[in-house]
Amino acid sequence: MGDDATYHAERGLAAATQWPGYASLCDLDSHMRNVNVPRTSSQRQRSAGDEHHHHGSRQTSDVDPLPPMQVFDNLFFLGNHSVSAWLYGDEDGYLLIDGLNTDEEAREDILGGMDTLGLDPSAIEAVLVTHGHGDHYGGADYIAEKLDVEVLMTQADWDLVETLGEHPRFGPPPSPGRVVSDGETLQVGDYHLDVHVTPGHTPGTISPIFTVYDHGEPHVAMLWGGTGFNFGPDVDTFEAYAASAAKMRRLSTAADVDVFISNHAKRDGSIEMMEALAQRQPEAPHPFVRENDGEALFTVLEQCALAQAARFRTDLSR
Repeated sequence: MGDDATYHAERGLAAATQWPGYASLCDLDSHMRNVNVPRTSSQRQRSAGDEHHHHGSRQTSDVDPLPPMQVFDNLFFLGNHSVSAWLYGDEDGYLLIDGLNTDEEAREDILGGMDTLGLDPSAIEAVLVTHGHGDHYGGADYIAEKLDVEVLMTQADWDLVETLGEHPRFGPPPSPGRVVSDGETLQVGDYHLDVHVTPGHTPGTISPIFTVYDHGEPHVAMLWGGTGFNFGPDVDTFEAYAASAAKMRRLSTAADVDVFISNHAKRDGSIEMMEALAQRQPEAPHPFVRENDGEALFTVLEQCALAQAARFRTDLSR
């Protein structure tokens, strides 16, 4: 396996005691599939035979519902156990971050969740898709068409989804929409969100930084936009992923980020933190505010990526 791979994996796993949802990234025996390339005809046939459904239908095996929740004054969770969608802003304007797996999930979990929380979907101004995988864009086009708003992605990931084409579970990618770029600021109502491009999980993954409020008290949030190592055993991509984690460590430190979330509730601990938030007593700390844990998060992401890069570099040298 190589001493370098083991060294980096041990460092990553030590930091993962604070972020257990990310620990599997350091598994040096894991199989690395690549979902960033077009599916083969045999893969398409297997998917069609296994799933027996069309775009917009709900998978029941891995999308157990989670109740919608107001997590901060201006940030709302609208996802499920499989994947997260976050709504940022207030009645003067919302930015929807990601669209879940399918049209049905977008209808039930996003629009239905907003209805449960008493929020007006017509205030959504755009849908920001963090990266070009179907579990994040699957329902984005439904929201965009229903509300007549744009879907936003980086150019790299617009190119990616065009290459990948239609998926038997998630359906076709959204129609081409607006391109957002690294360092761009998106204004939504009275709030703004800074776009940071973090290549790795996909070529144009977005990890935004934005301000949230807890009963008027400001905190700064960072959403890690793409986590899994499902881009194949490519050393250069692992090294790009590690560089992105190091970049976001620097930017998060400079911005005093103290809230660290993702678009998968099992990764960032949102399930447990929302349970704690539901039981929160007045004056108790906010469960999502983890100001001392940011260094550990970026260490897990960076070191696990470096571990996998070293693993596959050793394989190539044999």
